Amino acid sequence: MIETFDIFPNAIGRIIYDKSEPTKKTILDLMEGTEMEPNAKDPSLYHFDNETNKSFLHKECFSGFREWMEKTCTDFVKNTLGYNISGNMIITDSWLNLCDKGGGQYPHFHGNAYISGTYYVNFKQGHSPLCFRHPENSTHSHFPTITLQCDKSNPNKYNSDVFVFPEEGELILWQSNLTHGYSDNQLDGRISISMNFMPEIVNNDKYSYRVVPLHK
Repeated sequence: MIETFDIFPNAIGRIIYDKSEPTKKTILDLMEGTEMEPNAKDPSLYHFDNETNKSFLHKECFSGFREWMEKTCTDFVKNTLGYNISGNMIITDSWLNLCDKGGGQYPHFHGNAYISGTYYVNFKQGHSPLCFRHPENSTHSHFPTITLQCDKSNPNKYNSDVFVFPEEGELILWQSNLTHGYSDNQLDGRISISMNFMPEIVNNDKYSYRVVPLHK
């Protein structure tokens, strides 16, 4: 029997927002009569504020909600991942997602971001979980130049995708280079908010800079 030990694990953060119900009502009210943009790859998936210079969470009505997310992300980076940052993590962009039955989001990762996240506004039984793709299973990968087929009769933590089943009102955080997505949604009305975070000051050596979101 080969002895093994794990190195370089990836942490996924998750936390419930204690004001999720009134926030959900505000979001549903905003969605009333709002024209959402269909996803180019899936006609059952729609977005709002998914454009350069726009950010859904920077509306005035979400100031407290946004501050909670930024504080939560700062704690995740400092106290879970264990990195020193100057100042706080800030949301650089954010957008609303609506996925109806049969829809999904193609596996992808987020560039120009350090942490990405999704907040689940409306999530019921039948809505698809979030899938994090194993690097060797991903088409967006800088993993080895050869790819071996996964032995599906012997899945384990070294060869398999990871599925996260969120709760309604929950924020999920991860490092932005992780490939993620979902498929085969079985119920209308899967509503979520996606966002990207960056440190407001990137300061790892003498070549430092301040991050200013374009929408400001």
